[in-house]
Formats: sequence, structure tokens, C-alpha cells
Amino acid sequence: MYRVISTIIVIVLVRFSAIGQDISIHMMDSVYARTDVNPAFRFSNNLVFDLPGISAGAFTNGVAIGDLLIENGGLNELKLKEGMEDVNDINYVTGNMAVNFIGVGLNMGKWQLSTGYNWYYQGSINYTKDIFLLAANGNAPYIGETLDVGPELLLQSYHEVYIGASYQMSNITLGARIKLLSGINDISTDNASIKLTTEEEIYQLRVESDYVLNTTGILDYNGIKDVDIDADKLLDELFSNFLGDNIGLAFDFGLDWKVNDKFNISASILDLGKISWNKEVINYKSKGDNTFEGVDILDYIDDDQEVVLEDSLYNLLDFEESNEGYSTSVGARIQLSTRYQMSPKLTLGTNYYRASNTINSRYLLSVNCQYKTLPWFSIGTGYGISSNSPILIPLNTMFHIGFVDFYMSTENILSGFSITTTNVSSVKVGLQLGF
Repeated sequence: MYRVISTIIVIVLVRFSAIGQDISIHMMDSVYARTDVNPAFRFSNNLVFDLPGISAGAFTNGVAIGDLLIENGGLNELKLKEGMEDVNDINYVTGNMAVNFIGVGLNMGKWQLSTGYNWYYQGSINYTKDIFLLAANGNAPYIGETLDVGPELLLQSYHEVYIGASYQMSNITLGARIKLLSGINDISTDNASIKLTTEEEIYQLRVESDYVLNTTGILDYNGIKDVDIDADKLLDELFSNFLGDNIGLAFDFGLDWKVNDKFNISASILDLGKISWNKEVINYKSKGDNTFEGVDILDYIDDDQEVVLEDSLYNLLDFEESNEGYSTSVGARIQLSTRYQMSPKLTLGTNYYRASNTINSRYLLSVNCQYKTLPWFSIGTGYGISSNSPILIPLNTMFHIGFVDFYMSTENILSGFSITTTNVSSVKVGLQLGF
């Protein structure tokens, strides 16, 4: 089990550490990709092709990996005890990635239509302070105490095909989008309770478990000591299962209100939906109350049997397998933003964003400014805070050359695109053709 935990953490931090949700794209008024955060946002061209781009990020509210790395003889070693003071009661590590393969937008006056295909990947783990303490110190310091060591896990990928429309009234634009989802792979927990108690009398170990781990065939379970994620299968199937057995639907709704010639207020709720998982489903369930009281070494004198305490301990948390289909929510997102046209070149704004998945959520709040320095170039920055960082400095740039628009933004330029030294790291890159 803990090999699965470490593998998911590595996938989240390494695969996503340089690439995320964005807190300033609502300020980039000619970019088609901003319709991702609000289907009521309008694009300026009559016909737009949003070419392949990438958007992803990695976030943690716990200890940054760099805080746990201690240099020893020129090599970095992971020292869990170094980060004990910064561990929260509940901690998370989350990563997400969206590959926007193609988007097409058509401007028909009051109506705007859009369609496209995207690919999404998200990974997350919730771990308690007790898990961290147990890994750092063992159970000896916690005799007579109960530790909650059940991690919540999520590792999921899926295809998305969408169709959207917006309609502009006198001063309000309404937008909606329907998404057909096709699941690729999933590892996720339902119940996630594992409580470990070291009794005071003779140090018996007692485990109370109510734990359900669902997977679609990428997890190889051969006992609690031998659990692996099939990384080869995970990568081989990135573009498989399109319109297969794992089908779902999601909906987006948005509003953009032009209060006057200079001031806009917008709101959206995104990804209201779920995916039903039915292909190669395996459920691992552990529920019960088991106690290990040790063995009497005298029973094994002059006996050929081996004394294997470790196996007895692991049997306290034994999993039963089943093959029941299940469903997971996509993870709703909410965005509220404002824009104020201070001058023809300068736009000011604010943004509140909240994103969730099946096991955790995060929010961010920012103030933004966008300055059009040249007819073909604009730059934006601001200041933000989030549930896992007190300081975020967003930065975006946009180039407009003929019918080509290139844009790039980061949620936190201070990160240097590395989650090892900060709790937030992201970048968004895209290219569009407008006619």
C-alpha cells in the first residue's frame, strides 16, 4: 500500500511539477482558451482554431519536498524528521494536467459556438499527520495512542469531447457546455479509514479498518507487501478506451455581466458530472478489527518452522477482491471574477477560484492587472493567495502576430517551475489561429 502512496506522490510531483490552473487567463480578452474557465467569455475573431496546448500544475499544503532534502556528501537524502513541525493534521499533494488537442470557435454575432477535444490527468493523495509521524518515528513513541494511517488516493485520466454555446444579450452573456467523458484509468478510494493502536499492556497491535480501493486494472496487488502501479500500462493506454466502457457526462455554466462600459462581473461553475467505471474493475476492501499479540518463542524451539512476525502483522490488514463497477465525480470548479478597463491599455481585475476532486479541494484569490504595451504584445501580473500558499505572483504574456496568438502564463513565478521549493508550481502554454 505505501509503495502505491509513494508512486502516486512521485507521479504528481515529477510529471506535473513544471506545468496548471491559471488565475489570470480571464484577463486575456482575446484568448479562446479563457472559455475553459467560463463558457460565457467571448473571443474576438469570427473563426478560431485553438491548437494543441498544455495546462497543468502541482500543489501541496504540506511540507515542500525541498524542505526534506538534506545534503550528505554531495547527495540529497530524504529526512522525514526534518519536516515534522510543518506537517498539518490533514495534508494533500495534488497534480493535474490538461492537454488541449484542438478547439474550434465560431462567432455568429450574438451567438458563439465551440467544440473541441481534450485529455485530462489528475493525481492526488491525502495523508494525515499520523502517517508522517509513523513513517518518521515508528510506532514506539505512540504506545497507548491510536494513529489514523488511512491515505486517500486518486490517480485518474480521461478523454473529453465538448460542445458549447454562448448568447450575448444587451449586457449579459450566458454560456453552457456539455462534455462527453471517456475514462482511461482510475485508482481511487471510497472509505479510507485505517486506525492503528499500540496497546499499553504487552504492546499488542490493533488495526481497525474500513478501507475501499477501486482500480481499473493498473494496480497489481499480490498482498499488502507487494502492491505496484503498472506504469507501463498507465502510459501505454493514455490514448486508449476512447468511447469505451467507462463513460460519463459533465456540464459547464457561465455568466458574464457587463455592468457598464468599463466594468464586468463574471461567474461560472464547471465540471458538474461523473464517470462510471466498468472496464477491468477490481475493488480491494478491508473491513474489520484485528489484533496481533505476538508469538511465544518457546513454541518454536526445536521446530523447523520459521518465526515470521512480519507476515502476521501484515495479515492484520488483509484485502478482499471484488469486481463491482463504481463512479467518481470529475471535480467541480467555481470561478468568480471582475474586470475594470482603467484605460485603453490597462485592465484591472480580481479572481476567486475553487477547485475540487474526489478527495480534496483548494481555493485561490487574486488581484490582477493586464497592460497592452504594444498592439501585438501584452503582459499581466498581480498578487494572490491560496489555501496552500500565502504568496502567489502570477505572470502572463501574449503575442499577437497577424492571425497567430501565442500565450504563456504561470500561477506563481516565484516557484521557478519546481514544486521542490514551493507549494505551488504551474505554467500554461497555448497557440491559436484567429480569422
